Amino acid sequence: MKKIIPILLILFVFTSCEVEFSPNASWKDVPVVYCLLDQDDDTTWARVERCYLGEGSIYDYSSVSDSINYPVGSIEVKLLKIRNGETVAEYSFRDTTVNRRSGNFANIAQPMYYIPGKDHFDEYCSYDIQVRRVVDGEVIARAKQPIQLIVRNPEDCVFTKPTYTTYPRKAGMFAFKAAGNTCQIEWPALKNARLYQPFVRLYYMEDGERRYIDVRTPSVPSTNNADRYTMFYQASSFLNNVKEQLKDDPGTKTYLKQVDLYLTACSEDFSAYMSNISDAGNLDQSRELYTNIDGGRGIFAARRTKLHRWYPADSSLARTPVGLFYQLKQLDVGF
Repeated sequence: MKKIIPILLILFVFTSCEVEFSPNASWKDVPVVYCLLDQDDDTTWARVERCYLGEGSIYDYSSVSDSINYPVGSIEVKLLKIRNGETVAEYSFRDTTVNRRSGNFANIAQPMYYIPGKDHFDEYCSYDIQVRRVVDGEVIARAKQPIQLIVRNPEDCVFTKPTYTTYPRKAGMFAFKAAGNTCQIEWPALKNARLYQPFVRLYYMEDGERRYIDVRTPSVPSTNNADRYTMFYQASSFLNNVKEQLKDDPGTKTYLKQVDLYLTACSEDFSAYMSNISDAGNLDQSRELYTNIDGGRGIFAARRTKLHRWYPADSSLARTPVGLFYQLKQLDVGF
């Protein structure tokens, strides 16, 4: 039985290159492509490497030194802009190298591909990615179908709530409502988004530097025909999250009375990919990993991570138990 050997599995299980390998073994390399499009990014990145399709033991394939990377100059990676079914522009990824972090994985410089700037993004177009072999121009991997960007209605606010506090004249403040001690978050639907995750970025000063922590929530899947989505921050879970992140840093902190509320979102393809890899649970070679790459493996999808809106944070009740500043002070983490 032929097996596809995911390269991340190879790197995790095997760190040595001293196992003997037969160059006459029956195998071929399979392109692995990772690329996420976000029109808010200043640079679009792609990672292209190889895994193996073949018979026999995984030990044989994993033992080839530097086998995961295509030789420099042997492939070219392109982004295709498509309008009404026709390719209207092609953008060539440039190549560079990036050092991986140390750990169980190989941390030598790894080839990466990138397109600088944002000029290639058009929210009315769809996109394809292609990997071509230079020697003969053959396309060895591409998206199974073009993808669309995640689009926000320019007339909508990023968030429509929070709009309340215990003092009505200060509507629009991030605060925990006395009844239920919650803060309601609401946002309009984004076109082509399948999964949302808002988070609160809480700012403070320490040692003369402006710092922050991010308090996240569970993801919110999209539903058919919904025009807006709502979730609630509970004061107790919010404060526990803050305490957990700052428990090892009890230095003196100044409350800055402001937050950024961020909205992150991803497309159907990326949502399915994340669900698939999170459900894997173990190193099971028989599990079919999700891919939307034709001719190879990997993921080509859309996301947005930089949509945000600034809010003042509750400070009006600083000396009472329902005020956010008072509650932060009770955590004994430096406020």
